[in-house]
Amino acid sequence: MSYSPYSPPPSAVVHSTHTPQRHAGSVEGEIARSTWFDFAAMLLFLVGVFNAIDGIAAIGDSRYLADNHLFANLHAWGWFFLIWGVIQMIAAFAVFRGATWGIVIAVATVFVNAISQLSNSRDNTVWSLTIVALDVLIMYGLIVHRRPSS
Repeated sequence: MSYSPYSPPPSAVVHSTHTPQRHAGSVEGEIARSTWFDFAAMLLFLVGVFNAIDGIAAIGDSRYLADNHLFANLHAWGWFFLIWGVIQMIAAFAVFRGATWGIVIAVATVFVNAISQLSNSRDNTVWSLTIVALDVLIMYGLIVHRRPSS
């Protein structure tokens, strides 16, 4: 029997019949983890932090923000993004713990966040489009790579 130099020799191949066991404390509705799912949860937390920082800057009358938004005024947007960012950070922790309600809140908040960032794209085009792209990645990771464990 010959083997390729790129594959291990036949003596090094180990076949396992071991099936992974569920942990004693696992819940039936628990989410199977994947790298995309975890990546989306990390991005959700990061976007929540960015929104909270932008909210604090708007409330504090930071000089780098323009006060010509589509709706309301700068302080109203500041409070919106501060509260929205905190909700996103809480949802990120819930997603890490595998809570289904966290996934629902996460998808809803990033959807609304993408729309609200587009309303700010006239003043901060690159930043707004970057956050929208992150929001789309979060939705992809949470929706497509969420599968119930069996």
